[in-house]
Amino acid sequence: MPAYFHAAARLGGAARRSRPWLLLLTATMLAGCAVTYTDAMQQVDRDLASDQPQAALKALDKISGGKDQVLYLLNKAMVLRMTGDYTTSAQVFEQAKPLMEYLEATSITENAAAFTFTEGLRTYQPPLYERLLAHVYQGLNYLQLGQPDSARVEAAQIDDLLKRLYPNSDAAPNGGDAFPRYFSGLVYEDMGEYSDAMIAYRQAFKSYKAQGASDESIPRDLQISLCRFADFLGLTDELNDYKKRFSLSEWPPVDKQDAQGQLVFVFSDGMGPVKYAESSVLPDPVNGRYYSVSLPVLRSRGGGEAYAAISAGDAHATTTQVASIYDDAEQQYKADRPKLLAAEFSRNVARTVAANAADRKAAGLGAVLSLVASVSDQADTRIWATLPNDIQLGRLRLAPGTYDLTVRLRGRVRVLKGVDIRAGQITFASLQWTSLN
Repeated sequence: MPAYFHAAARLGGAARRSRPWLLLLTATMLAGCAVTYTDAMQQVDRDLASDQPQAALKALDKISGGKDQVLYLLNKAMVLRMTGDYTTSAQVFEQAKPLMEYLEATSITENAAAFTFTEGLRTYQPPLYERLLAHVYQGLNYLQLGQPDSARVEAAQIDDLLKRLYPNSDAAPNGGDAFPRYFSGLVYEDMGEYSDAMIAYRQAFKSYKAQGASDESIPRDLQISLCRFADFLGLTDELNDYKKRFSLSEWPPVDKQDAQGQLVFVFSDGMGPVKYAESSVLPDPVNGRYYSVSLPVLRSRGGGEAYAAISAGDAHATTTQVASIYDDAEQQYKADRPKLLAAEFSRNVARTVAANAADRKAAGLGAVLSLVASVSDQADTRIWATLPNDIQLGRLRLAPGTYDLTVRLRGRVRVLKGVDIRAGQITFASLQWTSLN
């Protein structure tokens, strides 16, 4: 335990006579001694690097319950996906979903504690991009389990969440919704609901554009899908616009009686970004108080793969990036930064008021209280860390049959065996290839 806690303990008698300040000291001591989310995730990283996902699941158990419960569930669901246990992963995601919705309404008491002491006292509330990706990966679980109706529920929940939060907007203001919209289009296409698929693909296109994407950088499969369905639905003006934008003149037809099947491969590349705290504690020589500024800094762990080459039978394709988790996290942080700075200012004001009151109870207690609280004020560095660095997608058209899907990345090869392709249907396959492996 840090030395400044011992200094605070020696003033315990005086602090007990000033109960609110004792509570503050107790809270900061407990925060400093507890097993943190960051500690647990560092062990998870080491276990995944050693190809020991079961050990990673045990490491995650250390943060089960309490203010990190939603992160525990999201990370557990992703590690289970890495093991191929889509059934249990789906069960865990289902536990996380109502908790994320509940946490939209944070308790007033908890907010007050975070504004006075440290941001880490707040129960973790996933930002929008994480909530949307929870629905995406849950939908992918269901698709790989052969439950398209359940995947359709996830697509509908993506739409409901965005409409509820941003009822008058075509795209989320901080991004993160483009690929979830795109994924919804794939789900509707698989269900044969072609009008809904077109709506979702169109919304995905608008979201990519809202995030600054050029026409050329729109994922190629989405470009083709927009042309395919505009053609099929007789949207002539829209089709002509897409043809001009994307320089496309031909595409596979949309055919409800298609003799071929399709394989959509979702590649989760690398490990997602992490956060660390950048902190400063500054003394005021005039009043003897201490002030702190601690903000999270985003760090990429990288994916390192520009694309994956996929093949099955005689069909070949390369994946295209459809989402950058780092970019989504960075956009969210930029939006949150003014609120984080305001919270730091509020905490410093609250600590100064508390220190002045403590000095009136016992001379010198205010300085200790100010120092302990300032040093203990650490930025909230929690993040859904088992997400990938980026998501890529590739699509193959194949005759019905059973195939081995070969995935090649810079000379390394993974083979997904026994992939069944059925006429007129989409088969979904996925792989998360961490840069730690």
